[in-house]
Amino acid sequence: DGNLDTSTSERLFEWLTYNFEIAGFDHIYVFDNTAAHTDKASLAPIADQFPGRVTRIEWPHRICNNNRPAHSNTGERSSQHAAEASCRIRYGPSAEWLANLDSDEYLVPNGKWNSISEWLRKSVDKEKETYILSFFQTRAKPIARLMVPYQDDRECKELHVAATGASTHPMCLAKNSSMTYLETYNCEPTPLPKPADWAWRAKKQIYRPWYVLNHFVHYAMATTRINEHPEEISPRFKAQSPYERRVDELTEGFMIHTKTTLPHHTAGWYEKCKASADKCSVGVPWPLEGKGNDLGQAIGSKLKPNCYQNDRVMDEIGPSLRDALL
Repeated sequence: DGNLDTSTSERLFEWLTYNFEIAGFDHIYVFDNTAAHTDKASLAPIADQFPGRVTRIEWPHRICNNNRPAHSNTGERSSQHAAEASCRIRYGPSAEWLANLDSDEYLVPNGKWNSISEWLRKSVDKEKETYILSFFQTRAKPIARLMVPYQDDRECKELHVAATGASTHPMCLAKNSSMTYLETYNCEPTPLPKPADWAWRAKKQIYRPWYVLNHFVHYAMATTRINEHPEEISPRFKAQSPYERRVDELTEGFMIHTKTTLPHHTAGWYEKCKASADKCSVGVPWPLEGKGNDLGQAIGSKLKPNCYQNDRVMDEIGPSLRDALL
């Protein structure tokens, strides 16, 4: 069904492999809330493939709805917030750094760094008053030329014939099973660095657990500094400088948010992408400097570019991840 995202286990296996083999994380705690929705599955078969490196915590808690009954928006993410608090309380005392990430969020090393852990240990650890590192976030697009035709539901059965009548394009697209999620979604709506005026809203953070006393999804809510100096006024949605700083995306690292674009969301993609880059739900990359433009050969020269690939992910990190998954 193109209307359902059934990729949780597949995504988790890739994400765990990436974070151990590429990002260099030491240990990952998986808060598994599968039981909040069904008693017929869990993430244990995936977590068990990483003995000694992954701890799976059963977390069968639902989001508390603080909105009116039956409203589509359930309100604040209470279950996720509680899981974060539980993780910091349980495992923070034994961790130098902690991050709360979803399995569609990848922290990618950049510049001279080969892993996130190398950057933390050889660079950030020397900064005596840096306790929170913020990765700004934008939603990446799946690259059309890396995807495959999809026709397995009602919306996606018909084929769209191009206006010239010279070629035929599938009505919908889906992820190619031979490509990783990281490679497929390696196309950001803006070039690095990400825009400071709005990409901060959904930032994710790596932080010192002894300093951050309470963390809510994107922000440090309470810190040791606030506890010791309650009279100080903190900036909105961030800790005071120098205790929190933005990660330099060009020389240190950045985040790719690979949130799933379901096949039915790509319906009519070719016509939409030909008419407007803004209405195009899939990625049509701007050509990388010195690499030429293969859009004409791959999906048609009339499509308007709408996103930017990272060449290191395309040429180095993506292939390394594919090898690690074998």
